[in-house]
Amino acid sequence: MNKRYANNRIKLRKGEYQRSNNTFAYWWFDKNGKRQFVYARSLPELREKEEAIIRDTLDGINYSKLDSTVNSYFELWKEIKSGIRETTYTSYVRYYKRYVEPEFGKKKLKSVTYSSVVMFLKGLAAEKGLAFGTIRNIKVVLSMVFDIAVRDDVLRNNPCKGTLRELQRDYESNAKEVSALTLKEQKTLEDFLARPGHYHQYYAVFTTMLWTGMRVGEVLGLRWEDVDFENNEIDINHILIYYDKGKGEGSGYAINPPKTKNSIRTVPMLPKVREALLEEKEKQEAFGIRCQSEYDGYSNFIFLNSKGKVLDHKKLNNRLTQICKVINEEIHRDDPTAPDFPHVHNHMLRHTFATRMREAGADMKATSDMMGHEGILITLKTYTDASREFKNREIAVLQDYYENAM
Repeated sequence: MNKRYANNRIKLRKGEYQRSNNTFAYWWFDKNGKRQFVYARSLPELREKEEAIIRDTLDGINYSKLDSTVNSYFELWKEIKSGIRETTYTSYVRYYKRYVEPEFGKKKLKSVTYSSVVMFLKGLAAEKGLAFGTIRNIKVVLSMVFDIAVRDDVLRNNPCKGTLRELQRDYESNAKEVSALTLKEQKTLEDFLARPGHYHQYYAVFTTMLWTGMRVGEVLGLRWEDVDFENNEIDINHILIYYDKGKGEGSGYAINPPKTKNSIRTVPMLPKVREALLEEKEKQEAFGIRCQSEYDGYSNFIFLNSKGKVLDHKKLNNRLTQICKVINEEIHRDDPTAPDFPHVHNHMLRHTFATRMREAGADMKATSDMMGHEGILITLKTYTDASREFKNREIAVLQDYYENAM
């Protein structure tokens, strides 16, 4: 039975009562008309909880669902998600189930705060060693889950908002800068690929990457109909991605639109690229290689293995590692004291293209357009550096100016 006074004769407020075990309780009706209860060992403790409940009720918070877990709202998100490509959706689900669901996903919504999300994401970086891009994807799916909780009046604000800024500072201070090949290194690589032998089969694909600045997914998605040999142009209108299908179905390829609207573009085909592609076409015809891959209605891909299947992103990186190893063996055979040839990966070829354009004095707007960027600041900040030879040449221009001016 509810009492108007506690045992110590303190007057109880509406909804408060002292239980038979001398603990205290408070009841109220939520916005759905359902009676809710909260308990405490003492009256001051109860009134702290009571004030929070009243504040939340006035703010429109649905207190009855605060005990829901992050995982339960993730399941709700899966049911009502919209506007997401199927391949992107399966990637988000994979990230969530692998990194969020086992521990953080079991947290109740009422215990999730901005700082708890930051610490969780920082833990993924420190303990799991995840790349910033992977953590960003995890944050994106978490943010969508919490958005639903905000719309359901369970949370006032999305606790994910602004969390990546905390990590970005750490990554930017510790990140290894991607460097481009020097002119000499680029020539060494190209000469090696041009030679007859096992690795010559990769001459066309790596030459295309080096001399167009295309992303690896754009290059591997190229079809013969995307190449205009008459006008010497390459039309970039889609990308080939490799993704996890989810539900234990393994991984596979799919066609996606380009990364951004600026990524849909036409790039000039230099004579070196044209010759490499024509040689590839002749080789496939001579050996009877026909494209056996078809994804989302797209086929007739250019870069194939001996069985007619599209080349694999990861295998290309592995081949570059092997190529660099062989080049190093040849260099050190002639001169054991010579510096090592750098380790090269797919994205480094794109970076090298942008740097060569910069060194050649190409217009930055044209370079940005060819790279498929939204503006020249991205090109300048992310993809271009300057070789020692280029900087020495540029400073010589200043020296000449100074001497002539005097």
